Amino acid sequence: MLFTFIARQMARHSDEISVNRALFEQVVESLCLTDSDLGLDHEQRQQALLELYEAGGLTHFDDDRLVDLAWSAAFYRVCERVYETRRQYDKIVTCYWRDPCRSELTFSYVQSVWVDQCLSANERQALINAVLDALCQLISVDALKTARLLVVTLSVSVNRVIEELDNDDATLYSFMSGLFELSDIQPLDPGVYERYVDIMCRLGHSPTAFLRSTSGYRLAETIDICRRHSATDALVYLMERCGDIRGAFDLLFERVRTAVSEETLLETCVDDVVGLLHRGSHQLDQADVETVWFKLLDVLMDTMRRLKASIGGPGEVVQSVTRRVINAMMLHVPLPAVLQRVLASDDGAVASHFGDVRDVLTGLLDACSYERTLLSTCSRLVAQDLLHDITALILESGRATSVHSDSCLLCQRQLLFSHSQHDLVCFRCGHVAHRTCLVTSRGHVTSRGGWQCSLCRPRSRDTSSSSSEVAAVCPSTPPSTTLRSSEQLNSVHVTSVDRLRTTSRCPSRLTVLAELAQMDHTRTNSLVQGQPRFKTLPSPSSGILHNEQFALRLAVPPHQ
Repeated sequence: MLFTFIARQMARHSDEISVNRALFEQVVESLCLTDSDLGLDHEQRQQALLELYEAGGLTHFDDDRLVDLAWSAAFYRVCERVYETRRQYDKIVTCYWRDPCRSELTFSYVQSVWVDQCLSANERQALINAVLDALCQLISVDALKTARLLVVTLSVSVNRVIEELDNDDATLYSFMSGLFELSDIQPLDPGVYERYVDIMCRLGHSPTAFLRSTSGYRLAETIDICRRHSATDALVYLMERCGDIRGAFDLLFERVRTAVSEETLLETCVDDVVGLLHRGSHQLDQADVETVWFKLLDVLMDTMRRLKASIGGPGEVVQSVTRRVINAMMLHVPLPAVLQRVLASDDGAVASHFGDVRDVLTGLLDACSYERTLLSTCSRLVAQDLLHDITALILESGRATSVHSDSCLLCQRQLLFSHSQHDLVCFRCGHVAHRTCLVTSRGHVTSRGGWQCSLCRPRSRDTSSSSSEVAAVCPSTPPSTTLRSSEQLNSVHVTSVDRLRTTSRCPSRLTVLAELAQMDHTRTNSLVQGQPRFKTLPSPSSGILHNEQFALRLAVPPHQ
């Protein structure tokens, strides 16, 4: 403690305290002693020596001697200060990962040094070599950060890292696990994926999840690796991906045959086989489909007979699994073939004891009854919905539609006084068109083959299209009563009606209302301000209401 106190006082008051050189070296050596009998805290002694060095109290002390003493005492921060003055960044990396308190900071330190523009090419190469030399230690600290540092920051080839760790499968597995967790790396060589699968198989890890999550490997080479290490689950997935459903079934079937004595394992194996056949039955011929399903069923039936002969009855697990297999195979195999296979014995004859298959047949019939009930219920619901929709369509088709237009929306010809023999098509929106105009235009046909109003079609895209569909098709000739009433109109009346229709069609109704409102507003202002009325009224030719055709002509009534 005395030497620690002297070192700190010398660091704080370097100009006021003078110490003999021999005593000074004794102070430094005492701080660097690793003997625990002194009762000095390691961090306190390192901090005291660091303060002394930073205060310039060790200028006359040999740096190499100081580094040797500090390295032997594990004073890595003191070594870092000395190496930093020499720009030996590669040795500082060693100081970081050797320090248990700062090993996690190694990655951030290398990244901060690497981005320095003043770093020379030799210094960069020395930094890469230092990281590669400490590769195993860095991977043990954090494999993900190590992979990111090497591949992303330092741009080191993945194959070079694999060569460095070629003799250490556990460390290489950790590094590659962190490597494949990175999301910002470039596509890797297929050999890297295959090497990772090979290491996983050698270490006893299942590569199935990894194979499902990526696709950068080659199927043929990966299948050879999985077959060499007997990785059945991964091999089944790869063979199914290649389309070899029969080969994948054979692998799982062998597992089922070896698991018939263990009920829990048998249930899992059978579920895997059923899932495989559900996914791959459409890739097989009907004969192959029946072969694989019956092969699985025969094993389960034989197991039930053997258990009944040995313990007096089939096991509940085997019976439940057999029932599930039969229910599953009914989706791919005809029911008569399934019943015939269940009732037949090994030599092809009908089973002598009905009790052997009674439970299986009961479950089979229950499943058939349930499916029939489900099918009938669904059919009844569909029929009710169809009846409701047809009834609504019939009511909609018989509903009257008011016509809001008296001219064809395509050719603009009048419909009221048209004596042509063309049929008229009335839409539910109230617009009317000639049938021949709709046929000629060919641009108003809906996806269902009917006609659609061209005026209402743009705004009916966001809503229901029923408002723009055809409501009725009728002849253009009006009824006989209408003809008789129209024939009573003379030519003057007909001309007046046409003139009124033509004039009212040219300006919009909004224009007419605006003119009326302007006239009323002008008249009111004139009365309030006391101005003459003729100064505010518009000219006779300024609006349609002042047209001569709308002028009221008075005449003396004729004498009776």
